[in-house]
Amino acid sequence: MRRIKDQLALLEQLRAPLEELPGGQHQWIQDSMDWFVEQFGRDVLRRPIALPSTFIPAGYDGSEAAARELFEQVREWMGVPAGQLAVRFDLDDLDPGLVRTRPRPELAGATRLRFGLWVPGKNGNTVYSSARLLGEPTVLVANFAHEIGHELLVGARRISSARPDQESLTDLLAVFQGFGIFLANASFGQLPGGERNATMAMFYLRERALSDALAYYAFRQDVQEVPPWEDELDWPVRIGLVARLEKLQDAAQPGK
Repeated sequence: MRRIKDQLALLEQLRAPLEELPGGQHQWIQDSMDWFVEQFGRDVLRRPIALPSTFIPAGYDGSEAAARELFEQVREWMGVPAGQLAVRFDLDDLDPGLVRTRPRPELAGATRLRFGLWVPGKNGNTVYSSARLLGEPTVLVANFAHEIGHELLVGARRISSARPDQESLTDLLAVFQGFGIFLANASFGQLPGGERNATMAMFYLRERALSDALAYYAFRQDVQEVPPWEDELDWPVRIGLVARLEKLQDAAQPGK
């Protein structure tokens, strides 16, 4: 019984944000999304969301060539000029000292892997991705969106890399840019490229905060009731989004 309780507690931790969000989860999401509007414009928020069902090319075959084309799709969507970013798929071969993660003692029993990395350089910046993701195009897109987000935030000097919540802010930028479905669906589940019974969490906002972020994204798009793309979401994310969106819409009613 104790072991089951420990496992359930770990699963709950894996669904919770990895970093502390200043002001609390809901307020941080709203303040940060509003700041993105100031930085990138309202038109980014108004455009259609990227849908896994249509964004992934029908002929995607899991090759590096196909993954590079997918990277270019994400790069173009997010407004980064062609040639500004290189992409490589040998992250797993990098120096372990470069691929570092922040320790979390309470998650000591969880699998800790990294699947993407943004690296600035004198002759241009590079996004590294793990070859494990080549066969998982939806997860690959989510990974690309996060790493390209670093280019738009840290690379463009909008924020400092030393900012405590910069990784979470980069996740949220991917949502703002239209890739929230990809991140939320990939945030909790089976280990990409690994054993099918291995469960892990990806990204920094994780499933719970990403569901809330998608809800505020839909709210800022003036979605009434539920968004038309809700059927593209995994069930746990869909439930969290609908619940949070209902509260946002209710609070926005006159007299509330």
